[in-house]
Amino acid sequence: MFFLKQSIITRIGASMFAISLMAIASMIGSVIVAQNTQGDAAGINDAGSLRMMSYKISAQMAQYHTLPSPNNLALVTHTFNQFEQQLNSASLQQVIPANGDIALHSLYQNIITQWQTKVRPTLELELTGQQVYGLAAMTAFVQDIDAMVLMLEHSTESKIKLLSLVQAVSLSMTALIILIAMLDIKNNVVKPLKLLVKAAQKAGQGHLEGRVDYDSDDELGLLARTFNQMASELSKIYHNLEQRVENKTSQLQKSNEALQLLYDASRSLNQQQDLCHRIMPVMQQLETVTPFGPIDVTLFDLADPNNHRTLSTQCAERPSHCRRIECNQCLVRSASPTDLPVLTHKTLALPIKTQDHYFGEFNAQYLPHKPPTATEIKLIETLVENLATSMSLDLKSDQDQHMSLIEERSVIARELHDSLAQSLSYLKTQVSRLQILRKKQAQPQHIDEVVGELKTGLNNAYLQLRELLTTFRLQLDAPGLEPALQATVTEFSQRLGFDIEYTCSLDHQRLTPNEEIHVLQLVREALANVVKHALASEVSLKVTSHQGHINVEITDNGIGLPEQPDPSNHYGLIIMQDRTDTLGGQLSVATAHQGGTQVRLHFNSKHIN
Repeated sequence: MFFLKQSIITRIGASMFAISLMAIASMIGSVIVAQNTQGDAAGINDAGSLRMMSYKISAQMAQYHTLPSPNNLALVTHTFNQFEQQLNSASLQQVIPANGDIALHSLYQNIITQWQTKVRPTLELELTGQQVYGLAAMTAFVQDIDAMVLMLEHSTESKIKLLSLVQAVSLSMTALIILIAMLDIKNNVVKPLKLLVKAAQKAGQGHLEGRVDYDSDDELGLLARTFNQMASELSKIYHNLEQRVENKTSQLQKSNEALQLLYDASRSLNQQQDLCHRIMPVMQQLETVTPFGPIDVTLFDLADPNNHRTLSTQCAERPSHCRRIECNQCLVRSASPTDLPVLTHKTLALPIKTQDHYFGEFNAQYLPHKPPTATEIKLIETLVENLATSMSLDLKSDQDQHMSLIEERSVIARELHDSLAQSLSYLKTQVSRLQILRKKQAQPQHIDEVVGELKTGLNNAYLQLRELLTTFRLQLDAPGLEPALQATVTEFSQRLGFDIEYTCSLDHQRLTPNEEIHVLQLVREALANVVKHALASEVSLKVTSHQGHINVEITDNGIGLPEQPDPSNHYGLIIMQDRTDTLGGQLSVATAHQGGTQVRLHFNSKHIN
């Protein structure tokens, strides 16, 4: 029976099998009893008819004695034959088999023997008159028939009682089996299932401390033990996950603080403020995020290595190099000499340097029992690198501004040398000629000629000065070549009285300041020639670039180039050619196909994008 304890399915199957077995036994018993009782009614009926026929024989015998006649004799004889035929009928032989009830079979055989050997012969002798009172033998014979009928009835009743007993036993056993099965289902299925469902609902709500209080060797017992083990393991895993989540959350919070620090440091270090206001917030925020503190930054003067200044997050007094009285950012207001911590810290020292320059040192102190992690040290190193990069960019910006100023001054000096200085030299030469003519007391018309040339030279020098001032003003007000060219086109459109067709497509190609000045001056010189000499109604300016190659075209539909150019105009072409040579390019001035003049400039820009 051990296997029944190990499986609910086996127990339920065994119960169903037992119930089915009881039902089959009941049906088989009913069939057997029904088969055994088959024909009992007919047999009892035939036995009862034998008793009635015996009474009929007695009555007919009495009638024959009263009125002997052949008809009455024939009637009695016929009744004798019917009685004997009924006594040997198949229904009685089926009800009273030889292997059945011995007493009933013996009584039946005795009745047949009595009829054949005693009763019928006696009655027949009485009919012939050889014997009197043959009916007396019928009394004992009828009693035997009654006894046989009674035994047949008792036999049939016993079979019916047996059938009822079988049905009752089967029904009782079935009810008992169902009761046992229901109790087993209630105790070993319903109860543990309720416990499992309740525990599962609690587990679904996150309460993993619940356990199933059920112990058995069957499937539900195994399920209960497995559930308890699973809940225990899940509780441990959940607890570990909570710890890991807390650790990860703490790490993410620290990473977020570190990223926020790096972001704030990048913003602070790139602001246009003095170095103290840019570094100090980063140092103070670093103390709140990491175990470092106090933090000191020592900065050296690149021009004088012996000159340095120190910035600290815990200063009790204003540093001697600080000149901003309104700033108290680096001071610890509540600090006093007795409040300052004892110097039992360790120091992490990092140089603030790039590949080309050394700016100072970054010193971060920490307690020995709270050493920084590798991530925190990496954060400090990143901040120091950003600080060094920011200071390097500041230094480069100062150097670039200085170089731009020098380059701009060089451009102005060259422009003055190439234009106004030459005009002044020409005027100086004309003044010398005028002095020589006056000493020689030359003719007035010669002196007037020199004076006219002086006047023309002064006018040209004045115009060149105005051009230079306009050019420099354009360059300073709107940096870049395109805005300056647009302003120039607007200016000369007003002077010409119609709009100049202007196209500029440099494709993000930048020019050096010197190249911008020369291109702008060459364009202004070409447009000035159009205003003075071309008598044009259409003018176009086109500036394009391709892979660093710059092309400038100024085209008009005027009178074109003269066969014998004027010396003043020839002087302007010389200046344009000088600018082209300076750019290292090629200049062409020719008559356009449709008439007019076309000026072309081509050079390679030296600016590195």
